[in-house]
Amino acid sequence: MFLVENRDKLLYHIEPIDFENNEYLFWDADGLGVRLTLERGTLTEVIHADNEISLHEAFVRYSRALGATVDTTGTPAEVWTRLQACVKPLSWRSRVARNALGLGCSLISAVFAIFVLGLLGSAIAGVIRAIFAR
Repeated sequence: MFLVENRDKLLYHIEPIDFENNEYLFWDADGLGVRLTLERGTLTEVIHADNEISLHEAFVRYSRALGATVDTTGTPAEVWTRLQACVKPLSWRSRVARNALGLGCSLISAVFAIFVLGLLGSAIAGVIRAIFAR
């Protein structure tokens, strides 16, 4: 669960395909359900809509997922502040892995590692063949 502070930060958290597949639920600052429409990666429409669950229920579920008991009464902003107080900061390793080594970099590193292991394997196989050829 995350807070989208403005339109510009919307795609920071969510891929456009996720909007098309309705993989997320959204609420406005008053806790009312909304649907967001994107066209070519730009937010074009925000309309009020009924969500499968209320914002209150989403807060309760998020509290459980955090392993915390949080008072979910009050304004959405108040509840959000209480919930965020229970979020554990990422370790420095997790931050490095998430930020510096994002998925693309991780894939490149993995391919490179496989390539190097392949070269080492070939070199070792050559040495073994040379030993047994004598």
